[in-house]
Amino acid sequence: MAVDIRDHPQAPPAKELQEFTLVPVAREEITARQDEGAELREVNLRESREDVYVELDPDPTERGAHDDIGTALYRLVQLFGTPNVPGYDAGDDLSTREDTTFKYVFRLVNGADEEDRTLPDEWLVTAFDWHTELGVGIAGWDDETDPAAYDGAVGLVTLALLTNVVSEPVECVFKDKWY
Repeated sequence: MAVDIRDHPQAPPAKELQEFTLVPVAREEITARQDEGAELREVNLRESREDVYVELDPDPTERGAHDDIGTALYRLVQLFGTPNVPGYDAGDDLSTREDTTFKYVFRLVNGADEEDRTLPDEWLVTAFDWHTELGVGIAGWDDETDPAAYDGAVGLVTLALLTNVVSEPVECVFKDKWY
């Protein structure tokens, strides 16, 4: 089920909403930044805003349900490959993890024309599991952008875009079926 935010009071103009590109940040870039001592700071939109939610299937155990966190991870892997944040690889030492078992960092690029643009040129976002649900965050390196400084429209667009990415089925290689 696609999320439509056009009527939300914080939504940017509809023309701008069709010009976003979600690009995974290269694992090498993340590792290089961490090796330089930079820390990725995040604002978890599910915790910081009371007016948002992500609607995956309310009962993922129900037979035939395809919108649980496992399906969201499956779709992310099919679209972008395995999670790109070091420390969230299968088989890694789990002792430092709290409740997040996978994490992606993406660059959200705004391709709208300069005169139509109300949002930044680009910003970092994260997708992760949060209490067995989809977590979505606005991110920034501690030596660059403070993710808490972004306005509500940035969070709204981020949440809607990532929710739509994991909610839409992708074509499986096996049997050419959509899942």
